Amino acid sequence: MKPIVILIICFVLQPKLMGQNIYRTACRGNLVRLDSMLQNTAINIQDDRGRSLLHWAVACKKKDIFDFLVQKNIRINVKDNQDKTPMHVAVQFNNIEYLDRLIALQTNNDWTSVYGASLLEIAVLNRNKPVIERLIISGININTKNKRGSTALEISQRIGAENVSDFLISRGADKSLVRKFEMKGKYMGQRVPETTPVMFAPNFISTEEQEFGSVFNKNGTEFYFGVDVGGRNEIRYSKMEANTWTKPVTILSHERYSYNDPFLSNDENKLYFISKRALDGKGELKDVDIWYAERTSNGWSKPINAGKNINTSGDEYYISFTDERTMYFSSNGYTRKDTTRTDHDIYYSKFVNNEFQKPVPLSEAINTKHYEADVFVSPDESYIIFCATRDDGFGRGDLYISFKEPDDTWSQAVNMGEKINTKNYEYCPFVTKDGNYLLYTSNQDIYWVSTEILNEIKENGE
Repeated sequence: MKPIVILIICFVLQPKLMGQNIYRTACRGNLVRLDSMLQNTAINIQDDRGRSLLHWAVACKKKDIFDFLVQKNIRINVKDNQDKTPMHVAVQFNNIEYLDRLIALQTNNDWTSVYGASLLEIAVLNRNKPVIERLIISGININTKNKRGSTALEISQRIGAENVSDFLISRGADKSLVRKFEMKGKYMGQRVPETTPVMFAPNFISTEEQEFGSVFNKNGTEFYFGVDVGGRNEIRYSKMEANTWTKPVTILSHERYSYNDPFLSNDENKLYFISKRALDGKGELKDVDIWYAERTSNGWSKPINAGKNINTSGDEYYISFTDERTMYFSSNGYTRKDTTRTDHDIYYSKFVNNEFQKPVPLSEAINTKHYEADVFVSPDESYIIFCATRDDGFGRGDLYISFKEPDDTWSQAVNMGEKINTKNYEYCPFVTKDGNYLLYTSNQDIYWVSTEILNEIKENGE
């Protein structure tokens, strides 16, 4: 998984890197110290995710810091790595006060056409009618289309927000601009990719929401994937019926617990996933465990914990299986030789006598002092792909690959390169059962690419 769960704009009170202290200072509202730090730091500095001090002031609701930065002529519309400005942060956090202040600071109305569609998109995903109203009143065209070609009304209907849809129609949204998507045939009728990744099933699977952790069944007739809904994750499902794919529906969801990173067992009668669900299904959130549900004639059973042989008091992420039913996963809960390490490593657990055995960590060719997780193992164990955060990475998290050597050891893992990895976060790899396509998540959408790219990497020795 990710270091855990993905939000559209993820702000934390204590940034991980010591170099981020200036942002922590802004978030805490320490004006005196911030002023001192800015004596030797450019005011338009941006953090590792491209967020400015103004982004932080808005997210942390620090009025004095906001006013101070504006007086110091900080750039008002600076974009982060996801092209989000401080206005987007205000909308994301449903903060009309800061939105109004930022609108008042605009030098002209160009912002309505430049940012209008993306601002409306966030407000609709939040199902926040007051913010939508404020944006429309401020001059944003209600029928403007985002980069995916979607209007606010189309987005609201896609996510099933009927109250928002009715509200938009009452404000003049044009129903004729709402597109319908019908997916037919293998791989949802998508044009198969070559060695350049493309978004998978735009506006049907990959939408304005955050999708990740996707898997097909072996026949390619069922598709499971995780979706973030306001910081809580759920698992959705689509299947092919009479050559047409059904609209994705939620099959695992809870008002308090998140469920994500689905993966089918080899016989496809169990759906594995991860969750902070309490063991009794009633208590407070716990550490992240691996769970599964069993397929029944009436759908899927209630979640079942994978047990103490796998789960620890730490966090266990992501699951994949070999042909021999060996489970690969990541964890930060096992005792390691280097006791100073606290980040995730990758493990495998053999399935013997109907039980998973004590997990074994992979070698240093895979596991390092850095974060390693989200591992996909090929069924024949000829290669593994995983997510890691390392100094040679292109962004916040990259996909790496290691191949099985003739002596049954793993080759030194290598970065999968700039075709796959970007300045954003790449994670949740999965290769289709026919071995032809790699699916993974990048910048909150699901992408896919021909596995010929794996051969290129192996041949080039990258």
